[in-house]
Amino acid sequence: MNARSNKEKTLAKQPLAPWQVLLPLGLAVCLSLFGDLALYASLVTQRDAIGLSLGAVGIMLSVHRLIRIPGNPLAGALFDRRGRRQLFNLGMLLATLSTAGYGLVRGFWPFLISRLVWGVAWALINVGGMAMVLDVSTPANRGRLAGLYNTWVLLGLALGPLVGGLLVDLLDFHLAMFICAAITAVGLAIAIVALPETAPPADRITQGKARQALNLRRRLDATWPQKTKALLNANHSMITAASLYMVTQFAGEGVLLSTISLLLQKRFGESVILGRLALGVASASGVLLALRSLLAGAVGPLAGHWSDRRTGRWPVILSSLAVGILGFGLLAFATSLWSIVLGVTLGAASAGAAMAALTAYTGDVTPPGRQGVAMGTYAAAGDIGSTAGPVMAFALASMVDVRWAYLFCASIFLIGLGLSWRSRGK
Repeated sequence: MNARSNKEKTLAKQPLAPWQVLLPLGLAVCLSLFGDLALYASLVTQRDAIGLSLGAVGIMLSVHRLIRIPGNPLAGALFDRRGRRQLFNLGMLLATLSTAGYGLVRGFWPFLISRLVWGVAWALINVGGMAMVLDVSTPANRGRLAGLYNTWVLLGLALGPLVGGLLVDLLDFHLAMFICAAITAVGLAIAIVALPETAPPADRITQGKARQALNLRRRLDATWPQKTKALLNANHSMITAASLYMVTQFAGEGVLLSTISLLLQKRFGESVILGRLALGVASASGVLLALRSLLAGAVGPLAGHWSDRRTGRWPVILSSLAVGILGFGLLAFATSLWSIVLGVTLGAASAGAAMAALTAYTGDVTPPGRQGVAMGTYAAAGDIGSTAGPVMAFALASMVDVRWAYLFCASIFLIGLGLSWRSRGK
């Protein structure tokens, strides 16, 4: 026991360099997304091979987010109690198994179970990843590091549907899912070999002793909902950040991600003409969404660096919302391909800057030892937004033109801008 304590104290004196964490963490997170994103590119066309109805496809593409809404704060509480590395690796293992499950199973209920397993996996992966970023960052570099982490996530969002869709077209759905599972398994191997534990060892020892001293009643009282509620009640700045993150995810990952193909179809029919090249709506949508993710990933570290060194968090957050208003306003009235491209570009810049600055700001206002719960709550807010976005967008699109969904997004960005203006400097 003494030898173990001395070893942990020695490790505590040698802080990890951010790249030692961000490189294996980012690679693992990026590779974990291939199976999930491949479904967005192929599940509609491959539903007969899996035994799903069109209505069931919609359920499969959203149910993992529903389980994450309560799952993220619970995962955060576990990370605060148990450390980061083992739970993150468990998430990567579940991601590998769920992706392999897509290729193995057939029918509604078996496929639903695989999607629920993925929901649990991503809660562990993403909440753990963000908690690790907070562990190795300081207010002087937190924005840049949060931006780099989000770049890895967005790279997975860009490459996943492109690689997955190509594999499905070249091979078949089941074999493509096995290959995506193997890609995720590479990420698991990287995490096992190269990803260090980032939770402060001294804190883990103290927490362990405190847990041993708790009686059964106090353990029952110290559940994650109470912890989350207490954290939010004591920290209204965190409520603001989580609310703004929910707004950005609602508009970007919810509305835009799910409706860009509908917008192109409404404006151009079944094909989009680019010079002498005619692209199908599905292909054009995939290219636009991939470019959006890559651009947002490039903007994130830059915006995070500005929030660290030059402007502070709130000017970057305010600017991101203002750019988002312009982007969605332009999409609402776009009639040409290039105006749509410009609207998507502005939306990508807004999303990349907001994700970096809001994550960093949440880390700034999080009390020591509560990083897991804070990131779990923050991630849950984002999942509420991204789950509600497609529902609202298609409900509106069934009654009026899709432009009204984009105008709604611009309006809630304007509300968010007002909220941010009141909260700046707090």
